[in-house]
Amino acid sequence: MTTQLNSEQVSGYFSLDLIPEPLIVLRTDGRIFDLNSLCAKLMKAEAKDVIGRHFDDIELLRTIGKKIVASLTSRSEDFELVTLGNKHYEVFFLPFEAPDKSTFIRVLLKDITNFVNLERELVKRNRELMMINTLSGAFISSDNMDFVIENILRKLLLITDFGMGMLLLRENDSFRLKASGGLSADLQRAVEEGVLQELCSETLRRGEPLDIIESSRLVKIEPLVREGVVFLLAVPLASEKGTVGFLLLASKSEREKQFDFDLASLLSLLGNHISLIIDKVRVFEETRRLSITDGLTGLFNTRYLYGQLDVEIARVNRYGGSCSVVLFDIDNFKTLNDTYGHQAGDDVLHELAEIFRRVSRETDIVVRYGGEEFIIILPNTYEEDAIYLADRIRRDVGQNIFLADKEGGASVTLSGGIASYPLNASDARSLLNAADRALYAAKASGKNRVLCYKGIINGKDFR
Repeated sequence: MTTQLNSEQVSGYFSLDLIPEPLIVLRTDGRIFDLNSLCAKLMKAEAKDVIGRHFDDIELLRTIGKKIVASLTSRSEDFELVTLGNKHYEVFFLPFEAPDKSTFIRVLLKDITNFVNLERELVKRNRELMMINTLSGAFISSDNMDFVIENILRKLLLITDFGMGMLLLRENDSFRLKASGGLSADLQRAVEEGVLQELCSETLRRGEPLDIIESSRLVKIEPLVREGVVFLLAVPLASEKGTVGFLLLASKSEREKQFDFDLASLLSLLGNHISLIIDKVRVFEETRRLSITDGLTGLFNTRYLYGQLDVEIARVNRYGGSCSVVLFDIDNFKTLNDTYGHQAGDDVLHELAEIFRRVSRETDIVVRYGGEEFIIILPNTYEEDAIYLADRIRRDVGQNIFLADKEGGASVTLSGGIASYPLNASDARSLLNAADRALYAAKASGKNRVLCYKGIINGKDFR
């Protein structure tokens, strides 16, 4: 005679409704033996309507059918994480024997939605912190703007799944490409030539913290179409001084379906952080520039001179060759000040600095040495070439009309002394001393001339 079990005997002599989580009891043939009211509610059905039905007929249970079958077959406990609607559950499969040795399986659904949401929020925050720390590391690693910008973009492309990126910074009324990644040579050239200026201006007019460029706007930019770009977003880099630039991220695949609020929020946050980094680097650059720049002429000062002279001498010691310096002094500068006033003297120094910038080579380092003296470091330059360059500067200055706003203007002449390393000196100090001696000799021999240290020893005069 077969014993007919009731639900209390199977569940352990208590009501299933005492269980605070959805619970269902299945027979070995997969049919529903019993369930509590929470499980019935989850199924959106009455308990009496589902008891006796096979689990495969119930949509809720069909999603975990493989685990049910596996647990019934092996008679071993198991669990699975499932998502039902907007809820997340940890589902436990618990086989057991009833008093008559019949096998059943309890399926318990534990709601872990709050834990999952908390975990996601923590992952999101951790990702944000990781990105911010990564970008901060790029800022800390250097106070050079170009290096920082390139480092930031490289790391952004690593920690996001965009294949292409650009960082544009404001210069006057336009935005110039400062760093890029993943672009073809043709697209990079087009961006450098300003193909995205109108897009940036339109994004500014929209006033949004993040602008997703729709296909109707993309097709108007031919270089992007040729590149195969199908998704582009622009993040304005805003600071207290206004929009300092743009972060542009692009993809050749359809990202629109994957783009969500969290990513938008994250990129907006990163845009704000990048803006702060750019502002700070610019402050550092300006502070550094002021610390090594003469306030009147805008040329480098002696603080910068000594450091760079050591660098050039070390380069010669390592690779060979020569470096030279030219020390200039304005002839009769006191007379010019007495005649026109000290403000006019400052104007002459400023105009003279412009001539030095124009005539000297890009690699030359022009320094206001003090008062009316200037010195130029000539990297990788032998004495003969230094003589040619120094005399050309002397001639240009002599032909220039200074203080053109005053009647008749003023004429200015220079005397110069040249010294070369290692020809005339063994270190930076002796090199400057040799140039100073050559300058003194040029002054003593009539002014408005350039002498080199080797020349004064050999009795030569270069005019």
